[in-house]
Amino acid sequence: MKAQLFAAAVAASLATMPALATDRIAYGSTAIESVHYTYAVSAAKAINDVAGDKMNVTVIATGGAVDNLARLHRGQIQMGLGTFETVYQAYRGIDKFEGKAQPKLRSLWVHSLAIQPYIVRADSGVKQLADLTGKKFTAGQRGSATENMVQQILAAMDVKPDYYVATLSDAVEAVRNNRSIGYVKAGSGLGLDGTTLELKTLIPINVLSFSPAQVKTVQDRFPFVTFVTTKPGDIEGLGAVTMPIQSIGEFAYSDTLNDAQVETVLNGIFKGQAIQGAAFPEIKNMDIAESTMKGTLVPLHRGAVAFYKKRGVTVPDHLIPPEAK
Repeated sequence: MKAQLFAAAVAASLATMPALATDRIAYGSTAIESVHYTYAVSAAKAINDVAGDKMNVTVIATGGAVDNLARLHRGQIQMGLGTFETVYQAYRGIDKFEGKAQPKLRSLWVHSLAIQPYIVRADSGVKQLADLTGKKFTAGQRGSATENMVQQILAAMDVKPDYYVATLSDAVEAVRNNRSIGYVKAGSGLGLDGTTLELKTLIPINVLSFSPAQVKTVQDRFPFVTFVTTKPGDIEGLGAVTMPIQSIGEFAYSDTLNDAQVETVLNGIFKGQAIQGAAFPEIKNMDIAESTMKGTLVPLHRGAVAFYKKRGVTVPDHLIPPEAK
């Protein structure tokens, strides 16, 4: 609740800032209820505070990565937030993006390596992933990267829920009222997100675990999907759980931001890490550069390559875009 109040207050202050900035950047985020919207607001504040009158970043609430990819393509935003698994598929034009590749996609930074828990009501009778077949279940917020990836993962395992397509708030309310038995929502680090923690105070929930055979099935089909196994107690009240882990961060096109703008953005992110950490604790002590080098397979923006190299970061060859070679 405190984080949401922070986001609302900062968003209001951003909206009323005087028009002094030379560059106005629209930053596509996700649903207002998401902890990653809270992060986006804090990131915009950090950039604006450090940039002064050079840049004014405005956060746009959206449906998540898939929506942001579409908005970026239409020129409605200059950068967006999302899971890099989905951004990579769009970059390569594979799976649901077949024939619709976006080769100009470029990574900027990673702000979260987050679990992707499959939440179900404890009284639903669902004990394993296969039990989801035929059950009302939300794969993720409507139009989000999570929804897209979860549907592909379950299809690869021949699990066929009766999908309850909804916004995040509607999906949670449906589970609370027993109109749906569960949903998937990216957490924060190895912890559950605030929305799920709030639900957990109202009804008993479980988190479904992937078996080793299921992990192999998924990774044979989607080699870019990674998994983590939590220890008992990592998630309060639950034992060890194996689930996907998402790399979540920011991206742009090679031409929606120029090199100088990217340097201004990243300068704000690195110098304003304390601002972001106050709203999104996971990033407080994160090595953002290291997480970025490990967390994305999509090439960096040329301006980002220059920024990271100036900081002494070794940029892997596969993250250097053609225009920087």
